[in-house]
Amino acid sequence: MLEGQRTLQILKGKSSLSNNMKNSKWLACLLVLLFCVAWSAQAQTQLVVQESVIVSRSLSGHVDVGLEKVAGKGVTVELCSPDWKTVLASTKADDNGYFSLEKPTGKLFHLRFSSPGMNPLQVKVRLSKHAAHDLSIHLSIAT
Repeated sequence: MLEGQRTLQILKGKSSLSNNMKNSKWLACLLVLLFCVAWSAQAQTQLVVQESVIVSRSLSGHVDVGLEKVAGKGVTVELCSPDWKTVLASTKADDNGYFSLEKPTGKLFHLRFSSPGMNPLQVKVRLSKHAAHDLSIHLSIAT
């Protein structure tokens, strides 16, 4: 083999290695970019806790969402234990945002409202037959 041919073979090998490294760098950049896009596309939810107790006639009412106060279709409504760790009963709001849970024994109840893309809300509800209305719940959109 002549010296020039050997040099050409070495240069071809380096060129092939260089192209593989460039392709790997592009692939790594593409993966990082896709990860960043996927990460930023996820809405970051923040738990909203209403500290004051709501007084209501029943464990039923209406849920709306966002600034336009659109009916909260499909919002999950959970009756929870006082420590919020156990779900005792659950339902979903109907197409118009209305929900209803059976009243268990007791007077103070812990309700959690949640839906994908919304900030979950925890409220305490005290039932009173003298209350003026049922529950009216508003969920904010996660950002």
